[in-house]
Amino acid sequence: MSDLADGTSADGGLSRTAIKRFGYVSAIYQSFYSRDLYRDVGGHWTGMGLLYLLVLLAICWIPTAIRLFLGLQAFALTTVPLIVQQLPTVTISGGEMRCDPPGRHVVADPMSATASSAPVLIIDDSIDTVPPDIEVEGAVLTRREFGTIRRSRNNERRIWKLTPSADMTLTPDRVGSFLTSVRLWMPPVLYVFALLGSLVFRGLQACLYAALVPMLARRFATRAAASLDFRAALRLSIVAITPVVVIQTLLSFGSWVPAWYVRWPVAIAITVAYLKMAVESAATEPAGSTLTT
Repeated sequence: MSDLADGTSADGGLSRTAIKRFGYVSAIYQSFYSRDLYRDVGGHWTGMGLLYLLVLLAICWIPTAIRLFLGLQAFALTTVPLIVQQLPTVTISGGEMRCDPPGRHVVADPMSATASSAPVLIIDDSIDTVPPDIEVEGAVLTRREFGTIRRSRNNERRIWKLTPSADMTLTPDRVGSFLTSVRLWMPPVLYVFALLGSLVFRGLQACLYAALVPMLARRFATRAAASLDFRAALRLSIVAITPVVVIQTLLSFGSWVPAWYVRWPVAIAITVAYLKMAVESAATEPAGSTLTT
């Protein structure tokens, strides 16, 4: 007997193509407890669930973007002015650097308690090369070289020659304007990259969990279990990882995030438990309903 357009069969039973009951936003919190949701996802949702995953991750990344914006806002208001007042005007022309006023300029980290003894940038137009024994954890700009030094990596040094094509003039005001503008464009840019990266990662993760669905479905000798194709398995897997994604988002607000060797085994165990519940739910029709083909 064929299904009717409203999702019910002629004998009054529920069909597998009934209109879905749960929206994406409500599915986020109901994924923690609702068997009806998983039944709906397995039988009535369409596609592979990637749009739902995108909505989930987009919501979960919003708090991080807001915190980044607020942090950069505080940086622009308090730290940038302290950095700018230490900078000279730097002119690079024909592969040679000059600064105004000339001489050696030491830029310290205003946020460091030992800023006076731990410079992060040295600008010196009185020497041509980066000295091998210079005391800095950061960058050095001389008349003809630019170098970075990382003492945390066994005093790693990287030196580049200033090329004749590197013609520019950097004033403290221009540097300050750039650092201040970071708070406006960096949060949305990082938000998009984080969202896309996590979408790929969670999508691949859901594919691995979907491979477990046939094994779990074989435990339920019902027509519903047998009808779980790969797309339905992937949808169930994506919704099953929702509790872990939400919990990890909430944990990121504090300093109690466990180490990876604790976090990942617990996350896998939680997801497999929800995936088992999802398959059990998808393989069981509500009381009083029948499947039609």
